[in-house]
Amino acid sequence: MKMKKLVPVFFAFSLVAFSACQHEKVALTPQTMSKVEDQILNTDLLDDVLDEVEFTSDVWFGELKSGFEDCRTVTVRPMDRVTWPKTITIDFGTEGCMVRDSVFKRGKIIINQSGPQNGRAWTKVITFEEYYVNRHKIEGTNTTTFSRADGAPTWTSTITLGQITTAEGVIRTRQAVHVRKQTRGIDTTTDRNDDAFQITGHATGTRADGQAFSWVITEPLLISNNCRWIRKGVKILTLEGTSDITIDYGTTECDNIATITQDGVSKEITLRGRRQ
Repeated sequence: MKMKKLVPVFFAFSLVAFSACQHEKVALTPQTMSKVEDQILNTDLLDDVLDEVEFTSDVWFGELKSGFEDCRTVTVRPMDRVTWPKTITIDFGTEGCMVRDSVFKRGKIIINQSGPQNGRAWTKVITFEEYYVNRHKIEGTNTTTFSRADGAPTWTSTITLGQITTAEGVIRTRQAVHVRKQTRGIDTTTDRNDDAFQITGHATGTRADGQAFSWVITEPLLISNNCRWIRKGVKILTLEGTSDITIDYGTTECDNIATITQDGVSKEITLRGRRQ
């Protein structure tokens, strides 16, 4: 079965634009800020895959409804709703298309899913076939497991050897584990506006210049479907050869401001916001 569709959904938490007063200190130099932005790009592009996969599953298991049409098609084999496992292919075509403002995609995301989306547990193994986002080639394997074991829906995503290659041949890599646990709205399945989630996890990898990095969420990130930005939480980023950089998302207020701190020097950053 094929269908045209989709509207983008939730779960990419990333930073894009930076703004602040300048400090005449070594920490948080333009070079350091550029490195942070490069690492954030890595995170943003790979997390974007989860948006596509989860929304595709929601649409397929939700009576195949679509929000709007673009060049992507979804193919499910076997086509029935009984036989498992299934292979689900999200195909943006060899020519690709603009899926939203300033985001151009082409190629395929391929999902092998072990069980039904509304089951108590399932596993998805996600791979790629000539998949590009804005001329960045995405490769690797992402395995997502879902469980309702303790009553709270929990998604655990493991990226093994995730890789981004630019049009110039520059390679970035990332290995990561994200755990997303629903904390609110569990019983109101027909109303997603009241859903809230807690994110924990860590990652390692290399930047475009080969410099190693790692990050860890030290205070769980809090997100909700009624707010475009991360509401609260702390992430610590370590770049090879530098001191740790703390990214603090503040209180639980719904705003687009976070703070980066290194060696006692702080700058505010503007959050792009999760996709709506």
